[in-house]
Amino acid sequence: MDTHLLIGVAVMFGLIGIAASRDLLRRLKPVPQLMLVPVRRAFKRATR
Repeated sequence: MDTHLLIGVAVMFGLIGIAASRDLLRRLKPVPQLMLVPVRRAFKRATR
């Protein structure tokens, strides 16, 4: 087998592996979700 062809195939498999692992890590990462938080506000009138 030609050496250049072998190196090219190895590089392609490496790039495919990197892309697949990044996609897998992105899917396993937890996605933050928005939550409603009750807020109590105490309004105090300023005396002038």
